[in-house]
Amino acid sequence: MGNTQKLSDFLAAVKYEDLPTEVIEQVKRLTIHTVGVSIASDIIGTTQKAKKLAENKGGTPEATVWGGSGIKINAEDAAFANATQADVLDWEDCSWTGHPSAGVIAAAFSTAEARNKSGKDFITAVVAGYEGYQRIAMAVQPSPVYLEKHSWGLSSWQIFGSSLAAAKIYGFDGDRFNQTIGATVYVTPVAVGLHAAGPAKSDIYHFAHGTDAANGIFAAKITEAGYDNGRDYLDGERGYWSMVSDSDDSTWYTLDLGERWLINETYIKHWPANMWVQTPLEIIDAIYKEHPFTADQVKKISLSPYNTLTGSDYLASTKTTLDAQFNAAFCIAAYILNPVSDANWFAEDQLERKEILDLIAKFEEVGETITPSTNFAIFQKGSFPEMTMRVELNDKTVLEKTIVYPKGHPRNNTTLEEEYELFERITTPVIGKENAKAFIQAVDNLETLGNIGEAAKYLIK
Repeated sequence: MGNTQKLSDFLAAVKYEDLPTEVIEQVKRLTIHTVGVSIASDIIGTTQKAKKLAENKGGTPEATVWGGSGIKINAEDAAFANATQADVLDWEDCSWTGHPSAGVIAAAFSTAEARNKSGKDFITAVVAGYEGYQRIAMAVQPSPVYLEKHSWGLSSWQIFGSSLAAAKIYGFDGDRFNQTIGATVYVTPVAVGLHAAGPAKSDIYHFAHGTDAANGIFAAKITEAGYDNGRDYLDGERGYWSMVSDSDDSTWYTLDLGERWLINETYIKHWPANMWVQTPLEIIDAIYKEHPFTADQVKKISLSPYNTLTGSDYLASTKTTLDAQFNAAFCIAAYILNPVSDANWFAEDQLERKEILDLIAKFEEVGETITPSTNFAIFQKGSFPEMTMRVELNDKTVLEKTIVYPKGHPRNNTTLEEEYELFERITTPVIGKENAKAFIQAVDNLETLGNIGEAAKYLIK
């Protein structure tokens, strides 16, 4: 029996009763967080475009677009809209290989709603999506030499989270899970992990999370309809890995199945920003709370080490939402001017706001150079890159702090109560306080929810 079948048999067999309490709590945490940051992105143009694209298609009324009009559409298109907006603020989770929650939560939710599945069914589907996705993604990670000439295919392996979650909702056996993997390989984008063409970042990156969620569900639907063969696509010299990498660490496909739950090793981002801007924001937040200051008091801000991804010159960029989210200087400036994290950091009128640009001009990254691949290697070992910030004020006051594990890291995780508070704060402007509180209650009692659609009705304007 090959690795594809072994992984497939595990995913088919896993039951709600098999899940440790901490795994069930993590599903609730990821659900409330992902849905919350999706709805919070309502003021951003990309979210509005994704909702309009999905709702205009109509189709069979199966599933709800979060923060939408309340009109139900088919499950794939709902997942497209929801997964796109899940990534718009770059505020969802981050695993060792990407953002599984954008696809897993969106696909599990829309397919569970379409099939009238329970909260327990949804929980189990989310776990299947994460456990399958993370092992496949880790198995195919390319070497640094490969990445010198090729893209990092985040939006390629991302699709497995949604297809495997949908397969679990559909109740597939091990053979059908195996074929779902085969169908997923056929509809996945290959190695299009580029955030930018040169220095010009593009919001197509956010839409890619939506298309992956929709195509993942479609791969499961193709499998449900039935097709010949198409098995064992993770195995052998021409397996999926050969499409996106120069490496196949096949031990990952079956590593500690049922014993080590990789969903609990996911980082839930505390701030609306790129993964490697989380620690700088955590530091500025700690410094500010200990010693509040205003923008005009700042003489210079320095951050160490220098990150090649988030340390680029925002002033020389195309100043898109994605440019801002991937820029440590912009996010720190946005925090200083508005210490309450929300979508307003990235509203269109903020991207070239003079006060933000003036603060960015006072920012520098110093020290050794560190790359995203180095950072991910540290994260994969259970740790996180240490960073230090120094804020010099005009009155010669120097404020300095070092942090290793920002909030949301598995070693410093948020609590459910903190996630509920965040959800209510950032979604109330869109869906209202009453709906926000009702959805929190539904997630808190997810294991007793008879039909996920009972929770979906609270996620509309």
